[in-house]
Amino acid sequence: MEVAQRIAGIFGPQQKGKRLIWNGFKPDGTKNQYWQNQDIDWELHLSGQLKQGGNLSYEGISKAWVIDIDEYIDTQQICEDSWSIDTKTYPFKSPSKRWHIWKFWHRDTPTKNIVEDRKKVEKLFKNKKYKIDFGHSLPKENGSLTGINFPFNDHQMPYDPRGNELTIKQFIHRYRFQNFPLIAAATGLKAGEGGRPAALLNIAALLEQKNMFQYLDNVIENFGDEFTDDKYLRRIKVEGLHKKYMGIGYKGLSAAISDIVGFDYKLKEPIQEPPPNFFEGAEEFEDFQFNNSAGSTEHDPRTTDQKELIGYDMKEYRKLDIEPKSFIIKNLLFDKSFNFIVGPKGTGKSEFVIGMCTSISRGHDFLGRTISCCTPVVYIDAEMYPTDPIDREAPYLKRWGDAPDNYFHMLNFSFQKNQQFPDLVSEHGQQLIKNYLIKVEKLTNKKPLLVLDNLRSLSAYKENDSDAWYPIGKFLFKLRGSGFSSIVIDHMGKMSPGPRGSSSKTDWADLVLILTPEKREKGSKVMKVKVVFDKARGLRPENTDEFFAEYNFQGEWAVAQGKVELNQEETFIKIDKIIKDWQIKNKKEKRPTQQYVSDQILCSVGKMNSLMKKFDEWKKSQNVF
Repeated sequence: MEVAQRIAGIFGPQQKGKRLIWNGFKPDGTKNQYWQNQDIDWELHLSGQLKQGGNLSYEGISKAWVIDIDEYIDTQQICEDSWSIDTKTYPFKSPSKRWHIWKFWHRDTPTKNIVEDRKKVEKLFKNKKYKIDFGHSLPKENGSLTGINFPFNDHQMPYDPRGNELTIKQFIHRYRFQNFPLIAAATGLKAGEGGRPAALLNIAALLEQKNMFQYLDNVIENFGDEFTDDKYLRRIKVEGLHKKYMGIGYKGLSAAISDIVGFDYKLKEPIQEPPPNFFEGAEEFEDFQFNNSAGSTEHDPRTTDQKELIGYDMKEYRKLDIEPKSFIIKNLLFDKSFNFIVGPKGTGKSEFVIGMCTSISRGHDFLGRTISCCTPVVYIDAEMYPTDPIDREAPYLKRWGDAPDNYFHMLNFSFQKNQQFPDLVSEHGQQLIKNYLIKVEKLTNKKPLLVLDNLRSLSAYKENDSDAWYPIGKFLFKLRGSGFSSIVIDHMGKMSPGPRGSSSKTDWADLVLILTPEKREKGSKVMKVKVVFDKARGLRPENTDEFFAEYNFQGEWAVAQGKVELNQEETFIKIDKIIKDWQIKNKKEKRPTQQYVSDQILCSVGKMNSLMKKFDEWKKSQNVF
């Protein structure tokens, strides 16, 4: 979401079709302002093109209060006092270059509760001899729609406890972490203030304790100026330097905050824990505060009210700090990816994926492809008898030993309420899965791979309806955006060698593998499947050739030879028949697409492209054009 939408959400619900237009002061010193029957345009306001205001209560709900300090006060003094009184208050310069003290909530809150809190803080400021204009404090106890000019233009910016002006981005960051005074205090911290290396170590230790270490980069970005000691940052992340600071405790946090703000500060109460699910889907940054705020919009891949597209000259694009892709299984499975494994019933799809997950969770190679480190797995099994996972894992356990603790979690349907998982299409079912992924992430400090076995057993959605599939696809798409990889096991469609149902199912997928069984020879003790790459986003062509995978039921998978393929002429005869049948059926003289032909004989489009050139030469030689 855009900054304007975030700010709108922070300031809370506004009456639709009502805004206050602010044009400064008249010659006689009175305010030049009036109400207008239009919605607030936050983009125009933040840009300074149209200065606007509004009310802080609508239909008995608020998210903020403001106190008007009607006197000129030294910046550093009021910033220190504001922080000492309540770390969740923010001093802003007022239009008259005096002061407004703001406080914001993360949730929509009854106005009466907001007013009660405001009155308590007003008394604390009054005790420090501040001149408060109680008539201009908002919201009003009776919920009246009294307006105020909103900040963030001209000189009306927020300040940190040290008396430095914050940017809008830094203000949003501090609001986001306002339940954590140590992080809030360090927002806007400049070189030479508060010992930034020590502050960073303390913050890293706090984040580690709260299973929130992934936010360290965001904290660093919102220091007052660039933190350039890359070696030092690398030591925190790689060497775990911050772990020496673990358990700094109540007194230690007070001392650390005092060092940052530059004056003596003691925590008045234990640090508040964030509300439930506050940091889930962290990378999206709006799961809690912004998706539940007035003026915010859902982060939906199909819809957006984005006003401007963002792009870069390639020279600048190359300099962006974009995290490179990495493999879970080299040249096969990426991290942060959304994948399908598809095949007919009885193919051995579950056997194949359990073998893959065993390798992933233990860090040993799979089908000759490198797995450089262990990755945790959350396997959701909606179909197998409860003892089947144990039986299937037994050969791997004997051959490779056990996975590290919490690196292979099995969730079987029989242990769930009423012996079934909530439908995958439901928000409730999706949230339960997300909660479990986060639980395993906290246990392992790594984002686990999610396996859904299988799609049909996990949801009763209409397979041929793309709109019915959309909530599931969106959920998996958003998981990928949050850093979680997933594998969906699905049945093959009758008409084409791909997932059953709507063709849109794989639109967002990175990898689609199609498994087809090779009939076992009499007395054979191995299972063999043909593996075809139906989709392979990000993989090089030489890594997507079809192959045969063989399992010996002794815990080992290997690449193997399939049965002798048809000779070239037999293949050309088969292609010729496919083309003719298609032309007759569709009453057309032109050929079907190479994708269509490749789907019928189960080979990659790249291979079909080379085959078709030879096929044309063969046709000419046969004089049957």
